[in-house]
Amino acid sequence: MIERSPNARHEQMTPQSIYVRIAHRFGPRLTEWVVAVQTLLWGVVLLLPPATFDGPTWVFFQSIMPENQWGWLMLFLGVARLGGLIVNGARKRVTPLIRMISAAVGFLIFVGISYSFALSGVISTWIAIYPVIAVVELVNIYRAAHDAGESYASAS
Repeated sequence: MIERSPNARHEQMTPQSIYVRIAHRFGPRLTEWVVAVQTLLWGVVLLLPPATFDGPTWVFFQSIMPENQWGWLMLFLGVARLGGLIVNGARKRVTPLIRMISAAVGFLIFVGISYSFALSGVISTWIAIYPVIAVVELVNIYRAAHDAGESYASAS
């Protein structure tokens, strides 16, 4: 039988250790989880039966692609980001690059949503929501990059 030293690079993947890692990392990454859920729910809402893209604020969105395609895209991106956060949280050694890329994609999404609403010329609650989410994504990119720096520094 091979004994492993406490400094072994192998990850211990018991359900308890996975839960502890995710729970420990959840708080500092709360905004990443929230934006992932917002993205997923944006997709769900667009896939529901009542047409969302009927109003004048949605004209630019419609010019890019149909509502159901937006819905599937946002749903996919939200699920992918949640999956990345789960995998990242469960691993002993974090992979902040996944989080940085996800936050960068999220930033582009919410800047794009803000821009699309702005092009409609209609001022509504979007101006208080989507630009703020884009700024939160910048913070998420910074935090993930900071974690990457710490991770690489501790590895060497």
